[in-house]
Amino acid sequence: HFCIVGCGYKAYTWDINRQGGTDPSQNKFKVDLAQQQGADSSAWYSPSMYNIVKQDGKDVHLVIMPDKNCVVNSGLGSVRGARMAETSYSEARSTQQQRLTHPMVWRYGAMSPTSWDDALDLVARVTCQIVEDQGEDGLFVSAFDHGGAGGGHENTWGTGKLYFGAMKVKNIRIHNRPAYNSEVHATRDMGIGELNNYYEDAELADTIVVVGANPLETQTNYFLNHWVPNLRGTSMDKKRAELPNEAHSPARIVIIDPRRTVTVNACEVEAGKERVMHLAINSGRDLALFNAWMTYIAEKGWVDKALIAASTNGFDKMVAANKTTLEQAAALTGLTVDQIRQSAEWIASPKEGNARRRTMFAYEKGIIWGND
Repeated sequence: HFCIVGCGYKAYTWDINRQGGTDPSQNKFKVDLAQQQGADSSAWYSPSMYNIVKQDGKDVHLVIMPDKNCVVNSGLGSVRGARMAETSYSEARSTQQQRLTHPMVWRYGAMSPTSWDDALDLVARVTCQIVEDQGEDGLFVSAFDHGGAGGGHENTWGTGKLYFGAMKVKNIRIHNRPAYNSEVHATRDMGIGELNNYYEDAELADTIVVVGANPLETQTNYFLNHWVPNLRGTSMDKKRAELPNEAHSPARIVIIDPRRTVTVNACEVEAGKERVMHLAINSGRDLALFNAWMTYIAEKGWVDKALIAASTNGFDKMVAANKTTLEQAAALTGLTVDQIRQSAEWIASPKEGNARRRTMFAYEKGIIWGND
C-alpha cells in the first residue's frame, strides 16, 4: 500500500475476534513483545495506524504501518500516510462521520447537503444552459484532483466518469492548474521534463537548492531519509561508488525563503552552519534571483553546452532577454551581492579536477503556485 508520494506501507487485517500475544510465535512481528522495544523498532504501530473496517462484509482489525524495507521511507511514516488506517471508513469507530455522506450545494449563502438527484439535476441544468448559450467550447469545468490518505482514486473516479464519460467535456482544469496538465509544465519549454527527480539524487548531490518549500515539515520522510544523510556526510560511500573519478564532500544547501524555517535550523544542525546558506529574500522576488544566477553562471561558462544544444532552442536569446546583474538582483531581492555570487558558485562552479558540480533543485508549491 502506497501513499501518493511513494512511501511504502504494509496493510494487515485479521478477524475482529482474534487476538495475538507477546510471544514471537503469536504476533506478526515475530519478536518478544514482553520486552521493551528499541527506539528504531518496527514492531509497533500508533493509534493512527489502526482501525476496524469491513472486509468481505465482516468487521476486521486493520493496521496500515510504514514498511521498513521500502527504500523511499525506510519505515518512516508521514502525517498523511501514517493516518491511512485512521481515516478509512469505519462504522465501528465512527470515522465515517469525518466524511461527506451527501453532495453539498451552495444555497442561501451556505453549503448544504442535498440528494444526488438534486445535485446531478443542478449540474445538468447549468451545463445545458451554458452549451445552449455558448456552445460546447463555452463550458469549462474546474475539478478536484489527487487525494490524501488513499482517497485519490475514489475522489476522482466519479468526476472522471461524469465529465469525460457521460458529458465528454472539452475543457477542464484540475487542482491548481490552468488545464489538465502538470503543475510545472513550464519546465518542458526549458528542455527538462517535469517529475524527473530521483530520491537518491538528494543523497548524491554536491549542492541542494530549495525554493518555495519547507521539506522538514512538508516532505518529512524525503528530507530525513535522503537529504539528511548527505548533509551529515553519511552518503559518502554511495557517492564514491556511484560517481567515481571525481571529488566528493558532504552536501551544501541553499535555502531561499523569506522566513527562517525549521528546515533551515535542521540543516544547520546536521550540516553545520558553514555548509548552509539561507537567502532571506524579499517576498515575490525569486525570478530576479534566478535571472542573476543564470546571468552570472552563463558568463562564467559553467553551463552544460551539450544539454543546451540537444534539448533547448534560443538559449542565447534567453540569456540576453533575462540578463540581470548581481547589483540589480541585490537591489530587488534584499540580498547582498556577495550572497548572490556565493550561492551561484555553490550551484555551478566546477569541483576539484574540473568536474561538473552536481546540483539538485527542489521547488514546491511556494514557487509553483506563487509564480505560475
